[in-house]
Amino acid sequence: MLSETVEYDLIFLDIQMSGIDGIETAQRLRTINKKVVLFYITSYQDYIQRSMTIHPFAFIVKPYTETEVKKNLEDYLAYEKSLHQKKANELYQINTIDDHHFNINMNDILYFHYMDNRIIDVITKAGNYKIKDGIMHIYPKLNHEYFIIPNQSFIVNLNYIKEIDGKNKTMVMENGDLLLISRRKYNDVIETLNFFISNQGER
Repeated sequence: MLSETVEYDLIFLDIQMSGIDGIETAQRLRTINKKVVLFYITSYQDYIQRSMTIHPFAFIVKPYTETEVKKNLEDYLAYEKSLHQKKANELYQINTIDDHHFNINMNDILYFHYMDNRIIDVITKAGNYKIKDGIMHIYPKLNHEYFIIPNQSFIVNLNYIKEIDGKNKTMVMENGDLLLISRRKYNDVIETLNFFISNQGER
């Protein structure tokens, strides 16, 4: 699984395994795919506290039944549906420099990039738009549960961070763009992203 190029949405992971255990496996998975949803299967209560650093969605304690597994999956799907419904109602107004005006779903915005002369490049799933504004004027209008400021030139949607390159202090976005994280904010970005993963799950 660790050597495969497939990105999984959801994984059931036994903590007690031969070779590396489930916690170390999860730690390695997180470096590959930070948003994969994890369900731990364990009969060892002592592992639970240690494994919380990996932010599993739930624990399934052995011996378990098919009903328990289905219930955990249903809980996750209901939670995920509620997140989608909430985000679907959050709109941001785009007023482009060439005089186009429309609303866009906030969660369809990957990031905002300050260029110069108060020009902001808005990178979205549908395309890029240039607006006249400032980073600190835009940020209060956004949902702070999933938008962060990694440096003074960017506002980034946590949903679209594919991975963090700690060595180079950059974030790799799902569209392949590399965005710099300021050294001063690096630890805050990591902490916020971990908290987001544990509380939000997949988008």
